[in-house]
Amino acid sequence: MRYFMEKVIHYSNGLKLIVENIPSLRSLSCGIWAGVGSAKENERTNGLSHFTEHMVFKGTDKLSAFEIADAFEKAGAAINAFTSKECTCYYFKSIDEYAEKCFSLLSHIFFDSVFQDVELDKERNVILEEINMTQDEPEDICYDLLANAVYGEHALGQTILGTKENVKRFDQKEVKEFISNFYCPQNMVISFAGNITLADADKLVKKYILTKTQHCGISQPLMTAHKITSCHKEHYKDFEQANIALSFPSFEFNSKYSVSAGLLSAVFGGSMSSRLFQQIREQMGLAYSVYSAPSTYQKNGTFNIVLNISPQNTEKAVSATMCEIKKLCEKGIKKDELERAKTGLKTALIFGQENVQTIMSTNGKLLMLANEVYDINKKIEEINKVTKKDIDEVIEKIFNSNIICSAYVGKDPKVKIESLF
Repeated sequence: MRYFMEKVIHYSNGLKLIVENIPSLRSLSCGIWAGVGSAKENERTNGLSHFTEHMVFKGTDKLSAFEIADAFEKAGAAINAFTSKECTCYYFKSIDEYAEKCFSLLSHIFFDSVFQDVELDKERNVILEEINMTQDEPEDICYDLLANAVYGEHALGQTILGTKENVKRFDQKEVKEFISNFYCPQNMVISFAGNITLADADKLVKKYILTKTQHCGISQPLMTAHKITSCHKEHYKDFEQANIALSFPSFEFNSKYSVSAGLLSAVFGGSMSSRLFQQIREQMGLAYSVYSAPSTYQKNGTFNIVLNISPQNTEKAVSATMCEIKKLCEKGIKKDELERAKTGLKTALIFGQENVQTIMSTNGKLLMLANEVYDINKKIEEINKVTKKDIDEVIEKIFNSNIICSAYVGKDPKVKIESLF
């Protein structure tokens, strides 16, 4: 692996470029990041970030939707995009010899999509089907319900897909206004990873991006912290299995506690050897899937536990989970558990460095949301320095607030879940 200190350019208009040059490879990945997602939407615009992401692929002033897809595939490239709560990313992966061709295409659709009414109508139907699909996925419903329980009317409580009513209403004017307001240099990061130098990437950005960018139409709204209070949400539906999610107030994205929280999650519910998996699945046979994971945003964060169970096992599974939390708070974790978690986390990070798309995404997200440059050697050093005392402090901060948010999706469990906490 090769890492270079000089890998970021800050342009005078606010745009940022980050490049992880790995000359031993013949592949590369590039993403254009915009700092907007459902957390920067309001009730009326909820879903517009995701709707716009879909529409960017539906035709420009020069290329139809088919011609866009065909051009990338002729270069053997994979092209895609995603919308999260805090950012949107359009990206491709190709071999190095087609870097300029693919980057010119990506920048073209990013800036020159025309959003024809006929394409808007077709794509809104696609997104409505996507919403319908999530309503048949109990885990997706549970995640959205949990976000609503945790964040309430805060923007983070909204779904990424938005409401059907909004999707049916979005028109060309709204999409173009959205582009003007958020797809602008002060709110953008370009991330490359693979066989491309910083100098060559800079030339591409100057040729295909800087000539098209303009200042944002609005001041970028800042993410605000949300004070979490206990809340339980339920959604009864005739699924064969039930999903339960528990959420505890935790740490924001890139917090000084992030590494310790990640290690705690690995020990508690992040692997097959974790406490939750071993006790609730292996020993008690109460769940097919049980895991823990931090969920972090710029000013907010939670530590989540998710169980996939039979409805009749709800009381036993939740009680067993709360029992494991109590043991964790009373006794902490063992030294060998911490060392195993450190090894696992370092291994995952190093394995990730073998995938140019993972590197591109890691670099782009950190620069976009925290204005910091990712350094794997620094991250491994941080992992090595974590002590049992650090984990004990994180356990105290997460679990001793007496605040629990929860969500249940499935058949009526015939038990008051809040009474089990």
